[in-house]
Amino acid sequence: MSFDLGVWSEEVRPSRAAASETHRRLCAGESAAVRPAAAVPGFYAALVAEFPEAEDATDELSPWSAGLDVGDGHVLMPMQWGRAAKVAPRVIELAGQHGLVCFDPQAGVVYVPPALRAAGALELQSCVGLPVSDPDLETVERAVRRLSAENWFVILEDPSGWYVQVGTGARAGAAAGGYAVEFRDGSSERHYRCVLHDREQVVSVFVDFTRDPATRPAGVTWEKLTL
Repeated sequence: MSFDLGVWSEEVRPSRAAASETHRRLCAGESAAVRPAAAVPGFYAALVAEFPEAEDATDELSPWSAGLDVGDGHVLMPMQWGRAAKVAPRVIELAGQHGLVCFDPQAGVVYVPPALRAAGALELQSCVGLPVSDPDLETVERAVRRLSAENWFVILEDPSGWYVQVGTGARAGAAAGGYAVEFRDGSSERHYRCVLHDREQVVSVFVDFTRDPATRPAGVTWEKLTL
């Protein structure tokens, strides 16, 4: 089993559905699904300088499970699943440095370069998975809905230190079936908490924050938290 990533150039930020379709077409050999991009050769050179392609099937230095698919406008990378935790974050970082989009088809997440991110972009981090800069609303909702005993927290933060976070289970101080949700508006003096029992209510809190981080999410009763 391999962990796959695709990198290519976009002029505007693609939706998850659009990126998924582009990736599908590239995997099917349709190189015309993306336009040629001068940044792609530079990305590929930097990539293989750190993670060389395998010279043969026994090459343990290479993290790739098969040869890379390299075109004028894209690079498709199948990597060994056990090495994805180390390699994938660096691939995403290199793509951003070269102004390229990186798509993770396993999670359905689009990683966009700084030039395509909104001003004051939020940062999403889950217990399991990679951080996502400037996540779209669907990515945020999916992250919350994937909470579990193993994937037990999600944090969504803006650059000024405002954040909303949720944890489930004993590690979050929540009883079975409960979700401990916190909201902080940039100061320890304005730090609030509530415990919810409906996951969709938690999703709603995160949606509110995504749309307007400067306003305390509505629809729940917050209690001031003193740390």
